[in-house]
Amino acid sequence: MAAEEEDEVEWVVESIAGFLRGPDWSIPILDFVEQKCEVFDDEEESKLTYTEIHQEYKELVEKLLEGYLKEIGINEDQFQEACTSPLAKTHTSQAILQPVLAAEDFTIFKAMMVQKNIEMQLQAIRIIQERNGVLPDCLTDGSDVVSDLEQEEMKILREVLRKSKEEYDQEEERKRKKQLSEAKTEEPTVHSSEAAIMNNSQGDVEHLTHPPSEIQGS
Repeated sequence: MAAEEEDEVEWVVESIAGFLRGPDWSIPILDFVEQKCEVFDDEEESKLTYTEIHQEYKELVEKLLEGYLKEIGINEDQFQEACTSPLAKTHTSQAILQPVLAAEDFTIFKAMMVQKNIEMQLQAIRIIQERNGVLPDCLTDGSDVVSDLEQEEMKILREVLRKSKEEYDQEEERKRKKQLSEAKTEEPTVHSSEAAIMNNSQGDVEHLTHPPSEIQGS
């Protein structure tokens, strides 16, 4: 591969990676995964529902990618070449590309959904324990039976967790902008203080080098 082609592939890979890290991609993908993952378990048998959800996910991924690639002028051949290049085979790149690969590979998709389901269940369990001081009986007595009330409570908590995360991200972004704004406001103040110190220092020097007239006359 010529140097010019390598540079082009590197640019395409970096552009796609930047998009996959950004909110235009991550927010709709995360919302979809969190809303749909609760039906997935780690059993070997795959249900028809899984296939239907995977098709919905594939359509979402294609829509998001097509919109971005069209916006920056990357065609399908360039995209495929970038995804199969050595740059896309690194551990970091594979982690970033996992949601894209999951659209074409059902095994990757199912593993991703099962993992997210487990993560959200553990979060819900922690909240239940923190709120009630104890875990539900179904989680402590070895029983596999979960009451309708407990199932509903878990579902509500999962939705609360999802919304809380969105609110947390928004609050963090607001704080970051506020800090940047305050930092810009403080800069002139700091410069003014430095200028005042320099002026005072210059005044002291002039005072030492030019004594008062009454001292000179004595």
